Amino acid sequence: MNREINGLNQLRKIIAKQFGKDIKTATDCDNLVSVIIRDCKTNISSQTLRRFFGLIKTTSEPSNFTLDLLCQFCGYSNFEAFINACNNQELELFFGNPENTNHNYWDRSEQLCKQIIKSPELLVSTHHHLMSFPMARKYFMENHPLRDLLGSVYAQYFSAYLKYNMSNEAKIFAYGFLFQSSFLLQNTELMELYYKKVKETELSDEVHVIPAGLKYGVQLLYADFTGNENLYRKYFAEMKKARLLYRKASEKSVCSFESTVLESLIFTNRTKEMKFLIENNTFQLNNDEDYIPSQRKETHDEVWKILCAVAYHKMGEKNSTEHFLNQINLKNLGTGWEKYYSLLYYSVYFHSAQLDQKVECISQLKKLIDETYFSYYQDYVIEFSKELDPFVLGGNNVQA
Repeated sequence: MNREINGLNQLRKIIAKQFGKDIKTATDCDNLVSVIIRDCKTNISSQTLRRFFGLIKTTSEPSNFTLDLLCQFCGYSNFEAFINACNNQELELFFGNPENTNHNYWDRSEQLCKQIIKSPELLVSTHHHLMSFPMARKYFMENHPLRDLLGSVYAQYFSAYLKYNMSNEAKIFAYGFLFQSSFLLQNTELMELYYKKVKETELSDEVHVIPAGLKYGVQLLYADFTGNENLYRKYFAEMKKARLLYRKASEKSVCSFESTVLESLIFTNRTKEMKFLIENNTFQLNNDEDYIPSQRKETHDEVWKILCAVAYHKMGEKNSTEHFLNQINLKNLGTGWEKYYSLLYYSVYFHSAQLDQKVECISQLKKLIDETYFSYYQDYVIEFSKELDPFVLGGNNVQA
């Protein structure tokens, strides 16, 4: 259970309102015990309440029993129902509430993504607005991380996200994306910083399959980037063991553990390892997240084709590369994903394209680099331009 600081603080406020006064003394806790026993027919110790309201210093979290009982006192069936109600209330305030369903919040969040992508001013103002809505910020960031904007001030969204979300899963999620941002911007100092943050964060039980794969992807990419072969081998051996633990979770997820690792490894030349991930990928069998729309699955499927095309190109397997390139439709990429993965696509498609298409590939790469600031891809433009120069300069002689 993800017990957010904001949710616990909100529960304390509602208890005080239900009780009729703020709980500031041991006597208040004693009196509250009597009221809870009267209303809920269940006993709770005054000392437990003192710890919950901060009158006694403690490093332990409230038990499930305590949280559920306090929420029942406030009119909720349990703590999970309370958190869901708080989330919905905040989402209503931030996004509006057309029909009070998660699908509509997803759609409203998607619309907001489209708007901030087009407007630098809205990108900044939305960031400040989200600061007042920690649960809405959590929903927005976790469900719509905009890869296309990783080179912009949007990266600050992840830092703000961590203000009220410091679970291991949240830290891997945010620091993992910040590492990707620094890698594509070729900022080695920040790469090292965020790598260390990801490295020191454990894969505790609540960490979902996608952040788990991201943790290993970041570690492998950093080890490869720094040329630390022993560290790379260590991480890859650990990853192979971990993937077995996440197999069932991958079968229920729109994106597998292996695919998430491959997303980072694709920036290396580790073809043997890429092939292992592709050939051992766990495909989704069912969906345990009812609120995720089919469009997100469509996006992940398109990303998988792009990753496979890049991997097989690096392996030198032309037929497999062409097989996946021919299936790719960039229009299927979701909001905030188009530019990030189109850059990967064009970096491979260039090698299969006809002369006029090669010129267009370079043009697209330049345009996307200008829009994303991902300087990592600048080397591709230089390499492709050098390869194309003799043909372009040859003019009609090439055509003859």
